[in-house]
Amino acid sequence: MKPAAPNARPDFIARVLRALERARGPVRWRREDPVTCLVGTILAQATNDVLAERAYRELRRRFPTWSRVLAAPRREVERAVRCSGLARRKASAIQAFLRHLRATRGRLSLADLRPGLDADRALADLSSVKGVGVKTAAITLMFACGADLCAVDTHLARILRRLRVVPRKASPERAFRVLRPLVPAGRGIDLHLQLIRHGRTTCRSQRPRCGECPLRRLCPYPRASRGG
Repeated sequence: MKPAAPNARPDFIARVLRALERARGPVRWRREDPVTCLVGTILAQATNDVLAERAYRELRRRFPTWSRVLAAPRREVERAVRCSGLARRKASAIQAFLRHLRATRGRLSLADLRPGLDADRALADLSSVKGVGVKTAAITLMFACGADLCAVDTHLARILRRLRVVPRKASPERAFRVLRPLVPAGRGIDLHLQLIRHGRTTCRSQRPRCGECPLRRLCPYPRASRGG
């Protein structure tokens, strides 16, 4: 069977990761509380980190416990997270997630997330909640229990399309599924964070800085964009 795209190969992804690490050094991350991580990831959708963090702080200021977030009228939750944008959708997703926890676990906790868990089962469980997509679920599993995944958002999907790791029109969810078996074992979080940093500094949506890109010898995008 032919690969989904010319560079959908484990050796290519390993070379990409090595090149980014040589150019930019290692990334650092810390383990997070899973409920906090998932709610924070919802708030980060379609906004920047500063506004997402501001919305999270305001949410917890108004509602110090998750039980109070769940019990609050949705409009009050909307007001708390308004600065992050898409407030109605985000408030609905947060409360739907908390209802899911209470219905499936009997408490507002994801303490069952542990290293070595069945990632596919956990992905299916979390992403079954309306408003919680595969990316949000994957990020939670990565940073809450160290699951060896590489979540893909719109920015990572753009980079992977330019690298021809995924098809030209691949959605983030399809890109995640194509990439998953290609990631070097134990390096999912490293790859995720390296690609995020690369997208913010170099492989930008508009006017990417191809001339100074550490992946320029691997990436076909500059040639393709010139019609070569």
